[in-house]
Amino acid sequence: MHKLVSMSDDDRDRLVNRFWDFVTDGLDVHPGYVERLHGRRPRLPEEPSAEQLEAWIELAEIVQDGEFRTALRDFFHRTFGTEQGRLMASPEMMARVERHRRLLLEAQASQQAGVPADSPRARDIAERVAAGSAALAAAMTGEHDVDKARRGIVEFDRNGRAPRSSADATGLRLLTRYHGLVATINGTPEPDPDPDRAAAVREWMAAALRRGAR
Repeated sequence: MHKLVSMSDDDRDRLVNRFWDFVTDGLDVHPGYVERLHGRRPRLPEEPSAEQLEAWIELAEIVQDGEFRTALRDFFHRTFGTEQGRLMASPEMMARVERHRRLLLEAQASQQAGVPADSPRARDIAERVAAGSAALAAAMTGEHDVDKARRGIVEFDRNGRAPRSSADATGLRLLTRYHGLVATINGTPEPDPDPDRAAAVREWMAAALRRGAR
């Protein structure tokens, strides 16, 4: 533990680089996507908080764990091993995904701050999330349907979501944990990974759209 805490910035960079070199080895995607993954790295401040130190220790341990590394590599190769997956890793799509991530962060912050679902602000956020979802779908399929995206939010059922394969669910959970730890270390916001709290944000947007349609 003392060795992990006392690592230099260069040591941390080498550790994270070795991790992503292993995970992305042989991954057939746009080079910019691999660079983006390498760029999501911890920047421990000179005087970190106890929470930041704990996050760094956990992160340093998991990126050296053989099972974690292999499971995440397999997840990436499955996810981006198809034509559609490679399209998702293109610079244009990644820019769209980042814009949508910021919208979801805005929705999360507003819901957690207690903004009423029947307020104009909530409706505006939900409409922009629906429009962003439609734009993402259009970039992938060529079909741009905001009404369909809006229905997808309004009809959200936390108990009725399509199940993922156990391997993909595990890979997504591991990736989410990595990003969550990096966000804690760097002090940057991320969409809430807790499925119940994330579902609460979706339900808040659904209520905003339903009330706005009355």
